[in-house]
Amino acid sequence: MNGSQKVNASDIEKLVKAGQAGDRKSFDELVRLYQQRTMQVAVKMLGNADEAAEAVQAGFVKAYMSIGKLKEPKRFEVWLLRIVTNTAISQRRAAKRRAERIKIADCYEDNKAVSPVDKSVTEELKEAITTAMLKLSKKEAKAIALFGLKDLSQGQVARIMGCSVEAVRWHVFRARQKLKALLKEHL
Repeated sequence: MNGSQKVNASDIEKLVKAGQAGDRKSFDELVRLYQQRTMQVAVKMLGNADEAAEAVQAGFVKAYMSIGKLKEPKRFEVWLLRIVTNTAISQRRAAKRRAERIKIADCYEDNKAVSPVDKSVTEELKEAITTAMLKLSKKEAKAIALFGLKDLSQGQVARIMGCSVEAVRWHVFRARQKLKALLKEHL
C-alpha cells in the first residue's frame, strides 16, 4: 500500500466483505489501495515495469474472480500478494521458455549448428528437472521456486507462503536435498 495512505485493517476488511458481496466499487478501491504495493513486488520479481504491470493486472483479475473464496478478509493483502507473486512466477517461466526457443532457433538460423546430441542432452535435462520438481511436495516446490528468484528474501517467501522463515528454510533445504538426489545422474 502507499505509505502516505492511512487505511486501517477494519476498513480493508469492510471493503473485502463488500467486494465478496459483489460490490464492484469496493473491489476497485482495494485495487487503488494495493496497486503500488503489488507493482513493487512484481517489479522486484520480474525486473521490468511493463511485465510487472501485466502480472499485477492479471493478478487483480484472478483476485476479483476468486474473492468469494477468501475465508479471512483480514488477510487480504497476503492473499493478494500471493496471487500476484504466483502470476509473476508463471509469467517469468513462460518468458524463459520463449527465450530458450528463440535462442535455439537463432542458433540454427546463424548456422551455429547445435548438435543433435547437445539438443537431446538439454531436452533430457529439462525433462528431468521438471519431473524432479513434480516429486517435491507443493510447499518444497513453491519455496525453492520463490527463494530462487532474484531479490526475494526468506522473509518475503515466508509472508507469501503464510509460514515462518524457519519453515521456508526447512522447505528449501529439503527441496535441495531431494533435487540433488533426483538429478544426481544429470549433474
